[in-house]
Amino acid sequence: MEKITSDIILEYLKGLVESKKPIAREIWLEVAFKLNLLRIDEAQLFNKMAQSVAQKKLEIMKGQVKRNIAAVEVEIQASDEARFMRDQSDKIYSIDEFVRIAKKNSEVNF
Repeated sequence: MEKITSDIILEYLKGLVESKKPIAREIWLEVAFKLNLLRIDEAQLFNKMAQSVAQKKLEIMKGQVKRNIAAVEVEIQASDEARFMRDQSDKIYSIDEFVRIAKKNSEVNF
């Protein structure tokens, strides 16, 4: 049995949207509940990424003869790690918004 992840749920929802299928209120609520629980895993992954990026900044700074924070920031922002971290942040934001919309949708229909 395949483990349910937020990626699987978001891909499922994306498929519904792309195929222009309506999302029933029951599905909204069930998916919002699951995403809300799985958000913890996504936040933990983001925190690990942020720590890794901070460690990389520290390594770059230690390697500099003359400290240049702006150069460190530019180098970090150009890295794949920083891009993955931004993508993870956007994913968490999307999950939060989905849950918020599902809550509003459930209030309107009751």
